[in-house]
Amino acid sequence: RLGDSRPPQDARSDPTMTLSREDGRSAEQMRPIFVKTGVISQAAGSAYVELDKTKVMCGVYGPRQGGPGTDKVEFDRGRLDVDVKLATFATSGARGKVAQGDAEREFSSMVHRALSGAVMTETFPKTTVDVFATVLEANGSELCATIAAASAALCEAGVAMRDLISACTVTRNRRTTTTTEVPGGGADGGADGGAEGGADGPNALLLDPARGEAAAAEAGVTLAYMCRLGEASQVVATGTWDGESLDDAVQLAASGCARVDAALREALRSSVSA
Repeated sequence: RLGDSRPPQDARSDPTMTLSREDGRSAEQMRPIFVKTGVISQAAGSAYVELDKTKVMCGVYGPRQGGPGTDKVEFDRGRLDVDVKLATFATSGARGKVAQGDAEREFSSMVHRALSGAVMTETFPKTTVDVFATVLEANGSELCATIAAASAALCEAGVAMRDLISACTVTRNRRTTTTTEVPGGGADGGADGGAEGGADGPNALLLDPARGEAAAAEAGVTLAYMCRLGEASQVVATGTWDGESLDDAVQLAASGCARVDAALREALRSSVSA
């Protein structure tokens, strides 16, 4: 079912299932995506990606011979190195250097795993390709924006890939329903006064969550996906899922990946024709 990028039933437009998100989007609506390539003149390939207020810059260098890690390069294939940094001004509030370093190492590892499924390292044996990315502003889906920027930068650098890699996150959030005030009575028509109340409704799947939505989520899944091949290169799930709801979340994420893939291809076509 992964090839079917239609949103799951509970996330489609339905007047009984509408959800008010912090930025006014519907549950299955992505933020605007902007992609530009060729943004770092010294790099072999580079890209800049915006998902509204999430902004990432990426540069690709190489293939190169020699330097750190060369002894780990296999004889018949090359090595892909990924280094992601979070700018000190990317998020509000102070961040300790130790905590930031730990987060960056884990972030870099996840980006590397996502890209490894597509990059054809056998085409640059005994050499290394370096991917350097910086999260300039973080407002949710930073991993997805970084994977997309790295994918576009690798393609612009001429690194052989099986397909472009797109990524998208879906979270499961508790839906809150609000009762309507009843003049002269309680929410149930009783005599306690006309108070307006709220109650937890069914869970909602949110495509491309902003930072606040991701922080409030009960669970989440990030899909890195090769849209033309119909193959996932990485699925990262957090929280507790049952089989059906996880499948729905992955399907919704795949629909988001298709939109990211279209934006990447359009930016790459524009850079070639410019």
